[in-house]
Amino acid sequence: MAANYHSDTPHILDYSLYPGEEERRRFIGNYLRSSGEDPREEDIEQLLEDAEKYTLASHLFWGLWGIISGHVNKIDFDYAEYSRQRFKQYLIRKPQLLCSFTNKMYE
Repeated sequence: MAANYHSDTPHILDYSLYPGEEERRRFIGNYLRSSGEDPREEDIEQLLEDAEKYTLASHLFWGLWGIISGHVNKIDFDYAEYSRQRFKQYLIRKPQLLCSFTNKMYE
């Protein structure tokens, strides 16, 4: 969602393009409705929270992929910059996501 692979700089990520919470909730609601039942708000909230936490693993995975790919691939792509941006986003999001998780544990 944050990359434009049809540009001259596909390695530059724009996280302002990432869907906002309302759009993510709508997507999750529609996804859960595909089972034929109306989802409960608690189910939407839980899946939204879980998905957001897994973005941390995604940032780590793709950051590591960028480091490795920079050494083994020969295509014209700035793997180091891509990797740097993924790790940066991980570091930005980690306190936000894990702090909310920790607070909920103690509620």
